[in-house]
Amino acid sequence: MRVMDGRNETGGPSAGASERSLAASARRAQIVAAAIETLAESGHGQTTFARIKERAGISSTRLISYHFGTKGELMDAVLEEVGLRAQQAISQRVAGETSALGALTARIEAQVEWAARNPSSVRAMAEICLNERDAEGVLRHGTEVTARANVDALEPILRAGQESGEFRQFDTGLMALTLKSAIDAAIVRMARPPRLSLTQCVRELTTLARLATRREP
Repeated sequence: MRVMDGRNETGGPSAGASERSLAASARRAQIVAAAIETLAESGHGQTTFARIKERAGISSTRLISYHFGTKGELMDAVLEEVGLRAQQAISQRVAGETSALGALTARIEAQVEWAARNPSSVRAMAEICLNERDAEGVLRHGTEVTARANVDALEPILRAGQESGEFRQFDTGLMALTLKSAIDAAIVRMARPPRLSLTQCVRELTTLARLATRREP
């Protein structure tokens, strides 16, 4: 089979092109993983290409700039990767639930468990949101993006519970924000003294959600 410019004669990608693409994806993943650990350990200000290079075990910082160009582009990639991992883990847990309360409980459990089991990712996301700035010194992300994403995920569950008659009537936006704030507080309590265990946090949060949303007897 004749190959022309990285494609075979049928128009599809050649084996060599596919291998190069896989190698590039693997290298990007390696750099992102190293950036996450560096952010978690050293903080945003001390996360340099040089430190990421050392942690990733690669030969030159040019390999990082080749794939990401700037630190800002790499930070964006870290946020995207961490967000995707969390979303996939949480969505899988919620997908099998058939009731609104089941979905709400599963989402809370999955979110807190993911945070407890991925502390470096949580710290890396916080470091970027609180410190990554543009050329004018303005925060590029802030905490509003992740806050809005969590509220947007909770609110449809709450509306569905009201529509099915499982939940009482309340402002779903305010309830979603309240639950999101409680989840954030629990994640902090797991990481800082006096620490609460994962089991304690999940129990209290799911009890709060159940009592706050249930219909009056």
